[in-house]
Amino acid sequence: MSSILDDQLRLMALKQYGLIESIKTPDISEADLTLILKNTENETIEQLATEQLQHLNSQAIQNNLNLYHKFYDLKGMAAYRARTQSVIELKNRYKKANPDEKVKILDILYNAN
Repeated sequence: MSSILDDQLRLMALKQYGLIESIKTPDISEADLTLILKNTENETIEQLATEQLQHLNSQAIQNNLNLYHKFYDLKGMAAYRARTQSVIELKNRYKKANPDEKVKILDILYNAN
């Protein structure tokens, strides 16, 4: 119940600021973009939100690929945990990745096992 109210309040705040302005804000979260997509029927807003969501997903994938490669040759528990966390995040983001990113993710997943 409270999450529904939280979503409604967040959506009201986003609408008050302006959905297009909110989408163009560099620090908008993926949760906010998903909320906008679920609650709008405006094609322009949907397209902008989808593009921004894909951009954020691509950034996260690139960050995790870099993190995995950074700790690839290092030994120790901290390096192992960093690699494992990167692999988990890459698995979660695979579904929304573009074809080039999917190839890179599959390469990491293949080498991780």
